[in-house]
Amino acid sequence: MLYSFYPLLFQLAAEVIYNMRTIKQLSVENEVLRQYSELIHQVFMSSSLASSVSGAKAFFDLFDRMPTIDNTSTKGQELDDFRGEITFDQIKFVYPTRSTSIILNKFQLNIKPNQRVALVGASGCGKSTIIQLLERFYDVTSGQLLLDGIDIRKLNLHCVRSHLGLVSQEPILFDLTIAENIAYGLENVSMEHIINAARKANIHQFIEQLPQGYQTKVGLKGSFLSGGEKQRIAIARVLLRRPKVLLLDEATSAMDSYNEQIVQEALEEAQTEDSGRTSLIIAHRLSTIRSCDLICVLDGGHIVESGTHTELIQRRGSYYKILAQSNFK
Repeated sequence: MLYSFYPLLFQLAAEVIYNMRTIKQLSVENEVLRQYSELIHQVFMSSSLASSVSGAKAFFDLFDRMPTIDNTSTKGQELDDFRGEITFDQIKFVYPTRSTSIILNKFQLNIKPNQRVALVGASGCGKSTIIQLLERFYDVTSGQLLLDGIDIRKLNLHCVRSHLGLVSQEPILFDLTIAENIAYGLENVSMEHIINAARKANIHQFIEQLPQGYQTKVGLKGSFLSGGEKQRIAIARVLLRRPKVLLLDEATSAMDSYNEQIVQEALEEAQTEDSGRTSLIIAHRLSTIRSCDLICVLDGGHIVESGTHTELIQRRGSYYKILAQSNFK
């Protein structure tokens, strides 16, 4: 609407030039146009303000939302001498924002101490949700999630999370030095322990070749490093914490075969360097889970098949079909 003023202004200017209109007449009309223009501007401003108010309301509604799990809580039972046993007992789970979609339904799984268990299945079958429940980002809708036989909701939240070590598909690195990233969240960590963790994660040799070594800054989100290098630094960070339960969420799915092999060697070290460690692995590439003690196939929110790699191949069931589709031998 504002652009319709331009032809009118040209017309008025031409009329003045050709003596069809006096300057006085033009000045009066110009004042009318100015007031009209201000009115139009206020209308546009009002529309913009209404849109801003609507956006601000949505923002503050989200900001004011109270979490159902208090991350700052110091209440709950301490998990002393945690053995690493995890039991999912008839779990049903529905995300609060998707109440009509059942993610897990009568999910039953017992993971014994020191056991290496892998979860496989199509995207959206609930694999990553299981890890989120273990980290207690959400509580189960019904059923019980037990750690050493104790309901996770009765345990101290900080204590629970201190026993877990997660390596995800997208590692989070900060614009700090490599040493600071490996030791992030811990206090008074010696360089000896940092270097030892880096050795186990297959990243020490690479770091030593850098001009500033462990004092090299990695850039925002680790932008100065490749995906494989970032992943190995994330593994070193987890190993430094010596978690009782290791959670691997598709840790190599976005890598080429060369980097996958290097990172997989580091993950094998992470799983076996502590004989008392329990591992829960979500795998996209099935070549990474052949040596697991138990492989569970998820479909429809529950386990449809479980066993070792050899047992599942012999059954020629769901696992065998997944292997056939991925051309894996």
